[in-house]
Amino acid sequence: MMKLTAGILSLLLASSSAFAAPVTFGDAVNKQQVTAVASILATPATYLEQQVTVVGEVTGVCSKQHCWMTLATAENEPRFRIKVRDGDMVFPLTAKGKTAYATGVVKVWPQGEGNADAYQLVPTAVEIAE
Repeated sequence: MMKLTAGILSLLLASSSAFAAPVTFGDAVNKQQVTAVASILATPATYLEQQVTVVGEVTGVCSKQHCWMTLATAENEPRFRIKVRDGDMVFPLTAKGKTAYATGVVKVWPQGEGNADAYQLVPTAVEIAE
């Protein structure tokens, strides 16, 4: 009986984590009109200062203030990040490897003298899938 109870408990715990709620910040994410990060990076002038929603795998999270996340891009593309003012949203380190949706405004992300600019989204809403 003890083995059966332990087995049922293990099964319940495993299944409940599969249906964990996403982690959200700010307003609701607009998933109806998602723009591919690759599209933004291909023609950034089209999207600068425009509100868009992006989705992608989180490849990095700021380990100091938790104020930015980078999304996966192709090897030949510039980096793309989601950036907030310190403390506005606090992204968990556990977001790395998960899928994130973010709605916000596309901005230039200067990379320093001699380096090509990259781009970032200043979000009003973020959702990290569990």
